[in-house]
Amino acid sequence: MKLEGKVVIVTGASYGIGRAYAHALAAEGATVIAAARSLGTVDNGVPQKDTLAETVETGKNFPGSIHAKACDVLVEEDVIRLVEETIAEFGRVDVLVNNAAIYTHHDTFAIDIPTFDQHVNVNIRGPYLTMREVSRQMKKQGSGSIVNITSAVARHTEKGFGGHDDMMLYCVTKAGLNRMTDFFAEELREYGVAVNGLSPGAVDTVTWNTVDPETVANFKEQGLVSPCTPEALGAPLISLAQHTAATLTGQMLHIAEHGKSWN
Repeated sequence: MKLEGKVVIVTGASYGIGRAYAHALAAEGATVIAAARSLGTVDNGVPQKDTLAETVETGKNFPGSIHAKACDVLVEEDVIRLVEETIAEFGRVDVLVNNAAIYTHHDTFAIDIPTFDQHVNVNIRGPYLTMREVSRQMKKQGSGSIVNITSAVARHTEKGFGGHDDMMLYCVTKAGLNRMTDFFAEELREYGVAVNGLSPGAVDTVTWNTVDPETVANFKEQGLVSPCTPEALGAPLISLAQHTAATLTGQMLHIAEHGKSWN
């Protein structure tokens, strides 16, 4: 198992891609701390749908283990507590996967300030806080790997690929995360800590199909893309999780998208 003995934090792990990441890591023997805003409940042995409780229940047969912790990345105290409790219980943090994000569509010229601030705070400030906190422990260890989940749309407008032009907030915040990845990679290089980005193309998730069904239909009808599944992203994530600053840092791993690979 590639990650046996490793302690990993995954944000936004209650469903979708985040859950798939948590499962992929546990399947490789990792101790996974799955974080999201709420834990969810288990009633008569049945976990509440799309919650951390369901993530833990559906991942209980993997070689590794999954532990749920409530954490809202908008709340600094939550992030600090998440990292402190992880260190207190498991002694270290080997990998951080920054997956929590907001994906919505808005008219570029009609975005209200609370909506704008929420996207910046979740998609940029949240990853900053988690990286800031785990880096303190990783520097002490002299090792670690941080993987920021970004997006291909950080580098192009969605409209040019059969989608809409109302994704400015998402695109800009993911571009900001890319630049922050560059900065943290340089800051942590001397401590042996890798900081890289995983940039999926189109992924066939419930969120994408719910928020943007027209674009999904356009992609499929025009043959622009065969969306990968959340589970298919486990392999590239595992690869990045194993790196150190000496082997790979400050890089973006772009998954094939729209019928071609972005380099």
